[in-house]
Amino acid sequence: MHSQLPELSEFQLESLRKFLRFEMDAEALRPILAPLITFTIDGPDTIQTLDFRAGIPKRSVRVTIQDLDIAEEKARKGEISKRRLQQWASMLLMNGAFDWAERDEDIIAERLNEICW
Repeated sequence: MHSQLPELSEFQLESLRKFLRFEMDAEALRPILAPLITFTIDGPDTIQTLDFRAGIPKRSVRVTIQDLDIAEEKARKGEISKRRLQQWASMLLMNGAFDWAERDEDIIAERLNEICW
């Protein structure tokens, strides 16, 4: 366990918010988060690993049930591919820089897992 948790900059946090809203893809996010958070992608949209170089960040980006509803609606309308939706859900599940309300934690985690598969 790392003794000090990293502090993400406002720019990094805003970039994570843009990823959450599908305004930025994972490839564009990669250099912004490095070296604190790194991930590998195998193929066009499949996240394989994610590594926190200095522990889970102190501040996080809030994920809501509404965010999931919007993402699934974008996929239904064909605005994003199923693979991009799966990549998005994987990133949210694996990346400690994303967090959700305790009262909705189980629902959000279950829905994200369903999207991944």
